[in-house]
Order: sequence, then C-alpha cells, then structure tokens
Amino acid sequence: MDPLTLTLDALREPWRLWTGHLAHFGWEHALANLVALAVPALLVPRRERGLLLLVLLLAAPLLSLLLLPGLGQGQYRGASGLACVAWSWVGLRLLSTGNNSRVGLLMLGGLLLKLAAETVSGSCFLLHPEGWQALPAAHLWGTLLGLTCALPARFRRHHA
Repeated sequence: MDPLTLTLDALREPWRLWTGHLAHFGWEHALANLVALAVPALLVPRRERGLLLLVLLLAAPLLSLLLLPGLGQGQYRGASGLACVAWSWVGLRLLSTGNNSRVGLLMLGGLLLKLAAETVSGSCFLLHPEGWQALPAAHLWGTLLGLTCALPARFRRHHA
C-alpha cells in the first residue's frame, strides 16, 4: 500500500492526514482534481488566494479525520474533498460580497446538484477510469467544512 494514502494508519502516521490528498489513482485523477481546484482559485479575489490556501491546509487534516471512520480497511486518495472545500468556501464568500454574488450562487448551486446526484446514485458524479475509487463522503464533508470556514467571515460582514 502507498505510504502517502489516507488509511487507518493515519492514527499512527499523522502525515497521511495531509498526503492522502496528494496521492492519486493516476494522472487523469490528479488532472481532474487540479482543474477542480483551479476554478475556485481563479474565481476568488486575488487578495484572498492566500487565505484560500490557508483554509485548504487547515481543512486537509480535518477532512481526513472525518473520513477515517468510514474507510474501514479501504483508503482515500485525491483532492476532490478539498476541491469541494474550495468550491463551497469561495462560493459562499462571493455570494456574500454582492459584486460576484451570481458566480457564488452558481458555484454553490452546482456543488449542491453534484452532491444530490451522488446521493441519489450512490456513486461519484463523474465517470472515472478503472481502479479509480470515488468516495462521495469526501465531497459532502468537504462541502460542509468549506461552508463552516466561510460562515464566520459572512457573519462578521453582516453584523459589523
């Protein structure tokens, strides 16, 4: 087994809480996650890109810990959960700023449609090559983490 993937060994090898998001099932998987991460990185205002990176660095181990109970003897590889963190965080921030609220609404709406399709079908929304194991729970937990991280800034803006 790959020493970078997220498995139950992460409880003894904590680096896996981060590296599981770097390990992939091949170049197609890595490219799909890179594109999924690039969209919110390009849409977020330039002054907030560093903050987005910080959110992703902090969300990575939290997401991994949330996924561990459901892994059993399985593994998690990929950054799709972090992409969902980014989509929901950027979407909610854009929605709350007003000047790009339509883009934020489209991001959040698209993400919610993806999650609904995965819930109904019980599998990943996109087709994937042989051996590529999807974990829809990563998408749900990632979305919830992203929204949770964005909410404090949204409330500060409206109550300040």
